[in-house]
Amino acid sequence: MKKIFTLILGITLAYSCSTSSDGNGNSTTTVVPLAPSNLTGTVASTTQINLSWTDNSTNETGFKIERKTGTGVYAVVGTTPADVTTFSNTGLTPSTTYTYRVYSYNAGGNSPTYSNELNLNTSTSVTDIDGNVYQTVTICNQTWTKTNLNVSKYRNGDVIPQVTDPTAWANLTTGAWCYYNNDSANGAVYGKLYNWYALTDPRGLDMQGWHVPSETEFSTLMTKNGGNETLGGKLKATGTWLWIAPNTGATNSLSFTALPGGFRDDQGYFWAMGYKAVFGSYSKYFFTEATASLACYNDSEAALFQYGPRTSGYSVRLLKD
Repeated sequence: MKKIFTLILGITLAYSCSTSSDGNGNSTTTVVPLAPSNLTGTVASTTQINLSWTDNSTNETGFKIERKTGTGVYAVVGTTPADVTTFSNTGLTPSTTYTYRVYSYNAGGNSPTYSNELNLNTSTSVTDIDGNVYQTVTICNQTWTKTNLNVSKYRNGDVIPQVTDPTAWANLTTGAWCYYNNDSANGAVYGKLYNWYALTDPRGLDMQGWHVPSETEFSTLMTKNGGNETLGGKLKATGTWLWIAPNTGATNSLSFTALPGGFRDDQGYFWAMGYKAVFGSYSKYFFTEATASLACYNDSEAALFQYGPRTSGYSVRLLKD
C-alpha cells in the first residue's frame, strides 16, 4: 500500500509543478495555476460573443480562450493577461453555435483542467425586460427586430402607462402605450402602439444595445434597398391572412415581415389595421410638433414617410446600435 501511495503522490506533483534552473545552478519549482471557473457569456451581436470568467489563482501569467464549433477540435482564439477576465470574440458567423473553454497558464505550464464549457449561438434574437423574444434580421449592415415591440417597461424597469381612454390619450404629454382597439389579442400579433413621448423617453424604450430608429436611419433603409417606390413590397409580409387584399407587391424579400397593425390617432381613435403598417421614429419633423414614421400600405409596394402629432400611437421596430 505504501508503494502505491508514493506513486500516486509523485504523479500529482509532476502534474502540478515544473522545475527549472534560476541561472545559477539552483533549481526552482513553479506551481501551475488553478483553472478559472464560472465561464459565462452573452451574444452581443450575430458576429460577436462576449465572455467572462472567475479567476481562481494568484500566480497565472494569463488566460487562453479556446473555441470550437460542432464536433470540431478546440483551437486558441485569444489570450488575456492575468488581470483581465473578459474577452470579446468578433468576426463570428451568424446563427452558429460556438463552444468555449478557458484555461490559465504560467511558466510552469497550463492549469491542470479547464473552466466549464460554454455553448452560445449567434442567434438572431434578443429579449426585452418583460421576457418577450424578438427575432432579428440584418439588412445592409442594419440589424432590425422582425416583430413589433411589445414591452411595457422602460429599460430601467419603470412602468410605461397603458392608456385606453381616448380623451386621456389625446391629452398626453408623457409616454404611454395601448393595444389596437384596446384588445390584448391584437398585442399578441401586432405588439403595442406607443406615442412619441414613449419613443423619446430618456429611460429607453428598448433593450440595452438597441434603439428606436431615427428618420435618417429609416432613410438609409430606403436608399440601400432601391428607394421608397418598391421598399414597401420588400418589407411587407406576404399573403392576405393579415394584410387585406391586394397586398400589392409584397415579397418580404428583406425578411422584415411588416404587419398591418394600424395606428392610433391624436384623438385616441384607431385606424387602418389590415391596411397599413406604421413604424414610429425617434425624430421630430423639423421644428413642428409632428413626428416622422415609416408607413407601408396594402394597395402599394411603396414605403413612405408620414408625419403626425406626438400623441399618435405607432408600432415600433428596434435597430441595433
